[in-house]
Amino acid sequence: MSAQSFTILVVALVSVVYLAIAIRTWWRLRGSRVVTCPETRRPAGVTIDVGHAMVSAVWERADVRIAGCSRWPERRGCAETCVPQIEESPESTRANTLAARFFQGRVCVICRRRLGTLKNGGLQPGFMDPLTREVVPWTQVAAADLPDAIARRRPLCPECTLAESSHDPYPITYRRSRTGPAPRP
Repeated sequence: MSAQSFTILVVALVSVVYLAIAIRTWWRLRGSRVVTCPETRRPAGVTIDVGHAMVSAVWERADVRIAGCSRWPERRGCAETCVPQIEESPESTRANTLAARFFQGRVCVICRRRLGTLKNGGLQPGFMDPLTREVVPWTQVAAADLPDAIARRRPLCPECTLAESSHDPYPITYRRSRTGPAPRP
């Protein structure tokens, strides 16, 4: 093996290792997070600067920085003291994980079917407000509002979420006449 081939092989192996570190960091830190804001003691939805974390992980240890927060812009420039919550348990602060824990094994309040695990893509389960009967798919709930939705709303299976959210509260009634559609009530 020539020195040139050996150098190319070493560079390729090091590149693969760095790429693996970056991909692992991205996988661990991607997505929306729900943390407790140390200043307000209320839930906050945050996103991580994943690009910075990936680059810093290649050289040493992932430096986790907040890229966006539901408390910004009024609290922008905070000390980001919520970061240790993410570093200590990156999986349990993920919004998907909170939703999956909530829906797993619950029963739909409409059709009484047991809900299973969350699936990526396709129909998603949702929440129903018990007072207003408003239905929202869980993916449309902001990360900061997810703990409140889990505490106050009822679970719906994906099919009932679709059926209930597609109801038009003000249906148009048509008359079969020459004058066209009937006026809205």
